[in-house]
Amino acid sequence: MGLVFVGAVLVVNGLWLLGKGEDRDTAILNFFTGAITFLIAMWWAFGGSASEGTAFNAAGTLLFSFTYLWVGANAYRGASDQRSLGWYCILVTIIAIPTGWLVWQLGDFGLAALWWIWAILWATFWILLALERSEYTKPIAWYTVAVGALTGAAGYLMAAGMWPWAA
Repeated sequence: MGLVFVGAVLVVNGLWLLGKGEDRDTAILNFFTGAITFLIAMWWAFGGSASEGTAFNAAGTLLFSFTYLWVGANAYRGASDQRSLGWYCILVTIIAIPTGWLVWQLGDFGLAALWWIWAILWATFWILLALERSEYTKPIAWYTVAVGALTGAAGYLMAAGMWPWAA
């Protein structure tokens, strides 16, 4: 279910970039999604279902958790300079690309494609925030909304046990 909330927060963040939301309202969903994905990651890493491979899942999920907690903090305080978050986004991009490849090797072609789509998304936020290329805000915002819808749908299929690439 974590990806359902990731999808929702991406849609909201994309609309927020388009000026269709208030900073502090957007912060709430970012904090919630960051917290819920953090708890999921901790359960995978240390909880009752921890097993071989779950640390890898936890590490990937923490990339999301930290992103949304940081976005939430910036939105809550109305930060105008988000270059540091942008530089974090390029680091995540660099991690997400081989993560997609590793997931592909495990046979989950849909999740691998999602990792690459997310890598592109994080790269666009590097462009927008670290390189301060605000002229790309609108297409990045719409891409964020689209990725959010796709991610939410994928998360729903996974949670419902209908993900076609499930092991």
